[in-house]
Amino acid sequence: MKRNFTRSNKNDKISFLKNKNFIKENKNELVKNSLNLKANQLILSGKHATLSALRNTKRRLFYLISTKDHYKVWEKNITDLGLSIEVKIKTKEQLDIINNFKPHQNVILIVEHLKRISLDEFLTEKRHTSKKPLRIIILDQVSDPQNVGAIIRSAYAFKMNALALSQTNSPIESTSMSKASSGAIEKLEIIELSNMSRAIKKLQNENFRVYGLAHGGDRNIFDLEEEVGNVAIIVGSEGKGLRRLTREKVDQLIEIPINPESESLNVSNAASISMFQLQKNFIKI
Repeated sequence: MKRNFTRSNKNDKISFLKNKNFIKENKNELVKNSLNLKANQLILSGKHATLSALRNTKRRLFYLISTKDHYKVWEKNITDLGLSIEVKIKTKEQLDIINNFKPHQNVILIVEHLKRISLDEFLTEKRHTSKKPLRIIILDQVSDPQNVGAIIRSAYAFKMNALALSQTNSPIESTSMSKASSGAIEKLEIIELSNMSRAIKKLQNENFRVYGLAHGGDRNIFDLEEEVGNVAIIVGSEGKGLRRLTREKVDQLIEIPINPESESLNVSNAASISMFQLQKNFIKI
């Protein structure tokens, strides 16, 4: 049955849409006013991201926000984990505004940004604790937070020891990055590199074989299955790929064989394929 709208109905609908657009356009100010967020505070949302953050002993937690209907569930989760943080109650509409009208599954957690470690700190720690070869995925100025989050998720799934990011032209930790990682950002070491060329040289001096993933490489990723030592794989930015100096410094350029008539793969897909190929040999080590 076709629904008829009165003039009043239509005016109400227009008023609602205008109000919603106003909220979206002024979201940052509204959130600042309603939560009083500080510069070091970050919004996480969704069940997976929230639970992973609550379980991460390295993550500083401020408080959790949920709706009245879900309050007790999250209070129990916090108690079961032996934590003591405040749980605030807000309406679903308020959570929508805080999370910029993106899915939040009725839970938002306010946390401090994770601290990234240096390459030296990572290598020093792993020299004494790791019994297996080390594997690192390096992002050469990958700029999309969702791509970075997706690569973090795959890196953890495929048993990489760490993910490294350029200090410049790389995104800071964000709500969308955490969401895309599905909580894996809480479990994987994140390294920040001040200089890509020096980092490659340092890894080579530490007996790493450093590969650059690039179209036109003279070997393909099938060779990664034979690697039994320390390996680092570098993937380039969306659109531009590896920078010239990075291509020159790596030990070997490798490519993923695809249909020549096809467009190049998304960076997160390409990284996932290479990490999957590399992890195959763990059953042999």
